[in-house]
Amino acid sequence: MAGHSMGGRVALEVMRSASRRVTGLGLLNTGVHSVRDGEPQSRSHLLRVAYERGMSALAAEWLPPLMGRDTARTAQVMPQLRAMVERWTADAYADQISAMLHRPEALSILPTITVPTLLLSGSDDTWSPVSQHESMRRRIPHATLFEIHGAGHMAPIERPEPVTVALREWLLRI
Repeated sequence: MAGHSMGGRVALEVMRSASRRVTGLGLLNTGVHSVRDGEPQSRSHLLRVAYERGMSALAAEWLPPLMGRDTARTAQVMPQLRAMVERWTADAYADQISAMLHRPEALSILPTITVPTLLLSGSDDTWSPVSQHESMRRRIPHATLFEIHGAGHMAPIERPEPVTVALREWLLRI
């Protein structure tokens, strides 16, 4: 089972509730921390943007800080990411925000993970940085950390080739 960002949080909940069914775990650009200071306010701001100005405005404000420093690659993938956000509704985004603000504690799960685990982060990811993944790696007995150079929080779309290599190597370990 593998998940990116919030999908990684979902994968961790599967590990909490049905770990015997998982033979390998991939956590891509994922965090385990609790709600941080200022997070409710920043997420509420983005939610107001979605409701008051629409999903295009949300995409314009929310996506750029998630991206790595490679401006040429960002320009290539941004239309796809904007289209993805524009397909959502503000209500669906509100549900996502609520889930993130009410997420369960996940740090205690890490030492219980006994399956081969891939941790992946972009070198430019400010939301789920490499240092956070390194801390997770120290807590998971069979974890491997891959750093995707030049990628931000959206590493799978920013740098699909090295992400694919990391996933392939992880799958061979399962």
